[in-house]
Amino acid sequence: MSQQWDKILLYKDRSVSQCIETTFDFMRQNRRAWFSSALTLLLPWSLLLGLSAFTPSDDEIGTEGLFFEMLFKWKGDSAPFFFPVLFIGVWMAYVHVYALLTTYDERGEAINRLTQRQLWPAYWRMALRSSWLAVVFFLTAVAIFLSPAILSLLLVVVMIPLSLLPSVSLFERAGVFKAVGKSLRLGFNAWFQLFFTIALMVLFGFFMTMVIELPSSLFDLAFGALYGSGRSLGAVAVLFQYSFTALLYLGFFIVISMTLMAAAYQYGTVSERIDIASLEGDIRNFENL
Repeated sequence: MSQQWDKILLYKDRSVSQCIETTFDFMRQNRRAWFSSALTLLLPWSLLLGLSAFTPSDDEIGTEGLFFEMLFKWKGDSAPFFFPVLFIGVWMAYVHVYALLTTYDERGEAINRLTQRQLWPAYWRMALRSSWLAVVFFLTAVAIFLSPAILSLLLVVVMIPLSLLPSVSLFERAGVFKAVGKSLRLGFNAWFQLFFTIALMVLFGFFMTMVIELPSSLFDLAFGALYGSGRSLGAVAVLFQYSFTALLYLGFFIVISMTLMAAAYQYGTVSERIDIASLEGDIRNFENL
């Protein structure tokens, strides 16, 4: 595993487990910058989404099933507000990850000592450069949601290679069509490795949200008896519910960030494995002429 003083290289041939390990190495090596950046960019949208705690139709805290299942079950009249906020939060997860990665790459050292004021130019630059990516993924998400099951499955299959699109676009400064073409070429050459990397990070995120959810579930059970006795939960319980809902959304955005970073290191792996290998092959063929 990387030490505090080791430079974490982007372009390096890694296995699935090594890409995930490198993601956590980066977070640990730059933990102050990582978490302060996450709070700056992701917490405001989590707090807004936490307002969904007040939208269940029964207006009660006690619900059946996992509390996490309620995060994306908004009432019809509140969905037009919460869905754009969720989309912006996911976009900020992109900005969070790639601003840190590019700043780390430019400086060639850990970025723990950088303040948020020093990082703001990187945030703005990354937000502008990734704006078209946000539109592409927004339209793709809408297409998956509205498409029939078979077409949605095909779109999900294509989305695995497109997880490399932000890296190709932002690290190589490629145009739209060139970036899409290269991400599809690289992604389909390493589809299963990308799939397992994303699946494992999502699985880790599921367990993390379960840990966050546990106190809320215990709270629901403890106050379930009060519902039976007809007593009202009061303002403290409502504030507790709101806080845990916002915390779950923050956990969701952090999981998205970690998945994006693992995909970025997979981009470095696939680029090193395929492009460098093909370049070396071209050199050998040229030398044999």
